[in-house]
Amino acid sequence: MKNKKLLALLLVGGISLTGCVNNNDNADEDTAPATEQTEQAETTEKDTANQDNTEKTEDTVAKAASIEEEPRYGTPIKIGFDGDLCMAGQNLADINDYYKEKGIEVEFVNTQKGKEALSSGKIDVLTGEFGSMIVPATQGLNYVFSTASHSGCKSLYVLDENEEFQKTSDLKGKSVAVTNGIGASGHNTLLRFLLHDDVNPDDVSVEPVDKPAVIQSLQSGENQGAVLDDQFAQEFLESGTIRPIRSLTHDEDFGKEVCCVAAFNRDFAEQNPMLAELLGEAIDMGNDYAAENPEESINVLQENNMAEGDPEVATDLLKTYDYSLTNKDGEETLRRYFDDYKELGLIDSSKSTDDLIKEFWVPFGNGEVEVIKKD
Repeated sequence: MKNKKLLALLLVGGISLTGCVNNNDNADEDTAPATEQTEQAETTEKDTANQDNTEKTEDTVAKAASIEEEPRYGTPIKIGFDGDLCMAGQNLADINDYYKEKGIEVEFVNTQKGKEALSSGKIDVLTGEFGSMIVPATQGLNYVFSTASHSGCKSLYVLDENEEFQKTSDLKGKSVAVTNGIGASGHNTLLRFLLHDDVNPDDVSVEPVDKPAVIQSLQSGENQGAVLDDQFAQEFLESGTIRPIRSLTHDEDFGKEVCCVAAFNRDFAEQNPMLAELLGEAIDMGNDYAAENPEESINVLQENNMAEGDPEVATDLLKTYDYSLTNKDGEETLRRYFDDYKELGLIDSSKSTDDLIKEFWVPFGNGEVEVIKKD
């Protein structure tokens, strides 16, 4: 058990707003219901390695005396879904009935516009990349970050045959492709690599390239580097076509960062913290299963049309993810993103990182909220 449990979280309501294959950067499909799970079960409490999780103490008030009194109790919780391995934990929680074990009814909603759907309340929770979701949140989209998933997601690749490119500074005066547009997660990841390596971003050209054409753009010499989702790159990495020179997955300064995180609609989290806690615990159980059973995880995900691609390649990729990361790691990662994004001018630098954390980090799933049930 954690050192401190909270009855509920109201930290999400204090400040008003003005407004993996990466899910949600550049998509235009609508949402549609996919699957449902129902059944009540006894709530169980999970022992995790997050014993020293950051305490949230001020302005903490219960909105409901018990979970049965929360407004969404007894209704399906809507979870955003696509075929991204980033979502393996939340999807395995459904396949393995972890939501049912927690007494939660869920409905999966197929979405390629996840951030907008989450903000509007069309879905209640979505697992996605910090790199993709932070800037829109600070610009007014209505969600908060809550449950850490795993490390990894993106790397900066070059052709394996181009031996002159060994580090980011070797790309000064060169062109780097990004596959999900300027200002999206790939571009922002490149900017973080350059920042950490003391390379002026103005010294590297950035070119948006459609994903199906990106390897050809490297082979033709149009671009010398490309920031790619590791899920997409794995096939070309294993064939010896490309290699990483900078990585969120493997490099020491990024390897313990959380890439993917469960984000909740802000209103849902504020009004239903006990339900959110149980959902976070179930997702965390799915993350644990993925870490302990990578081959079986890929098999069952593909059997349920929740993962794509060659199963051996997908399994190899899943093994590179660090699922031991806790919500404490999630908070520290978010701090690093805020600090970097402020320095890069991607978000408003007038707010302190502490204030941004209070506004956007509302952890669930590692015992942060005590779930009270009626006798």
